[in-house]
Amino acid sequence: MPFNNKNLFIILLSLCTFQTYAAQCTAETFAKNKLNNFILLSQQTRTEIPKSVEITIDSPDGYLRVSAQSNFSQCGELIGGSIKEVKTSTGPKNVFTATNEIQLNRTEFGWRIQLDVNGVIADNNSQKTTQLYRQTLEGMYQLNNKGFISHVVNRSIILATKAEDKDKTTVGTIDYVLNSSGLLARAVNKGSLAIDNNTIVYSYDGNDRLIKTQSPSTIEEYAYDNEGRELSVSKTQTYFTIEKNLITCEEWNSHGECTRANMDIMVVPVDRTGKQYVDKHKAFMTAKYEYWN
Repeated sequence: MPFNNKNLFIILLSLCTFQTYAAQCTAETFAKNKLNNFILLSQQTRTEIPKSVEITIDSPDGYLRVSAQSNFSQCGELIGGSIKEVKTSTGPKNVFTATNEIQLNRTEFGWRIQLDVNGVIADNNSQKTTQLYRQTLEGMYQLNNKGFISHVVNRSIILATKAEDKDKTTVGTIDYVLNSSGLLARAVNKGSLAIDNNTIVYSYDGNDRLIKTQSPSTIEEYAYDNEGRELSVSKTQTYFTIEKNLITCEEWNSHGECTRANMDIMVVPVDRTGKQYVDKHKAFMTAKYEYWN
């Protein structure tokens, strides 16, 4: 499962965009870091790179809790980042908790990614917990001879949750394809499982701003205000359920970065009888920036 859960970064950081300027950093360095950050964090750049960013998302009903941190060099290179997302779905008979954790770290040859995915269900009466799934992944974003990320390799272990089952190991790759303007055009995923074989297509407007990403399971669309700031991100994801998220920015800092946003979540699961129902939640995002200058 190559980095499907990396989309967590898209929801959090797509409204939090940045670039930098410093005398010791060349235009080539800016361009390299801009593209690499877009691949790593799915974020676009604006005016200044912060030293660090801290983002939280919380929903009053307890459905969603997210915390994310990232650190950058003075020339805008990602040094490291982490994110933890916890979703809690409460039903009449049980509570399902899904936890996703991602860690990104710069190495000599690129960036290392570690992913941990965990799903547990607890019975409301007996309080007995059952492990539904557990998956770990390690991968490396590899650089080409120009210092741009061009290829990813990963290895994942789907851990057995029943005594009669065995762990399953999968491998995958991602190749990044640029268009004639040097923008990311496609991310081609290949892997051991059928769900891992797909292509993400990126679309831009006349100002080279991202307006849409699309894969077989996920569509994301971006909107901007009159000042060119990112105003909203909508995401529709279809797996076993349909989940729609809309993040709308309410406040920006002086650099045009979103510091407060509202999030509307709609989940459309299917019960055992095949009947669909709608589950709605609200959440609030806050972002804190520390700048080099």
